[in-house]
Amino acid sequence: MRELVLGVDLGGTKILSGIIGTDGGILAKSRLLTPAGGPERVLDTIAASAAQLLQASGIREQEITGIAIAAPGPLDFAEGMVRDSPNLGWGRVKVKEELSRRMGRPVIVEKDTNMAALGEYYYGPYSKCRELLYITVSTGIGAGIIIGGNLYRGRAGGAGEFGHMVVDAQGALCNCGRRGCLEALASGNAISRQLDEMAGQGRGQGILACTPAGKRPGPRELAAAARQGDEEAELLIARIVQYLGIGIANLANLLNPEVIILGGGVMLGLRDLLLQPVREYVQRHAFALNREDLIIDCTALGDDIVLYGCVAAVSIKDVK
Repeated sequence: MRELVLGVDLGGTKILSGIIGTDGGILAKSRLLTPAGGPERVLDTIAASAAQLLQASGIREQEITGIAIAAPGPLDFAEGMVRDSPNLGWGRVKVKEELSRRMGRPVIVEKDTNMAALGEYYYGPYSKCRELLYITVSTGIGAGIIIGGNLYRGRAGGAGEFGHMVVDAQGALCNCGRRGCLEALASGNAISRQLDEMAGQGRGQGILACTPAGKRPGPRELAAAARQGDEEAELLIARIVQYLGIGIANLANLLNPEVIILGGGVMLGLRDLLLQPVREYVQRHAFALNREDLIIDCTALGDDIVLYGCVAAVSIKDVK
């Protein structure tokens, strides 16, 4: 019998579900928008979409050896509980308990960036680097940390909240209630907010010219304008690079990893505009010892990186 894993990547804007073999082959996949209406509706949607995916793929439930769910943090790993998640807008939600009940079998619940770090560690081109950081720049910003070949969660599972490192004490208000968090300045949501502010002030005309009629400008439109040489777009890109560079240089100095892998929709979509300038910033600002031989790269696993992490969480025996 095949050994398959059902993985779900729950994000602030999307629910990505997949059925993956322990060899890393993705057999079936579905993508839905994360519904509004609170946690009950979202959890119902996850359970229903998983059942639909099984039915549509023709895969028998008996072939599923485990189910793993990735959710935005902060997340109490021991309890499988989301706690005060800015991206989801949830307080305390017992995701593990609720989804195990809905799906009729135990599920593993892990923070999404931790799942991504596991995916990169076991299935990426830099697999088995014993000191590896994964950073996502997407709707929000977060990190997963591999130290000594083991996933580092911290005391209660709250480690890796990179997006809430303050990089500008006078900066924009974050969803977490603090000012100047990296997530409030360089995430997809932050970019969209800044573009709205520019448009409200009559600025950013070059960016608006790249925006389809009736659509709100976002990272994609910003990138298009920057690639055309629009000065306002290039200035905003430079600020994003600076904020990301400050945060990543801090992590390099704090943890001295071998590899830092970047992913998420914003980073992958703007790779040509962000990756090399961020590398150069870190090379200028991290200590010489910590930047020596440091690899900073984008994930080769794309949007599926969390699904690969779900396989690792279920099937790799040394994942603790």
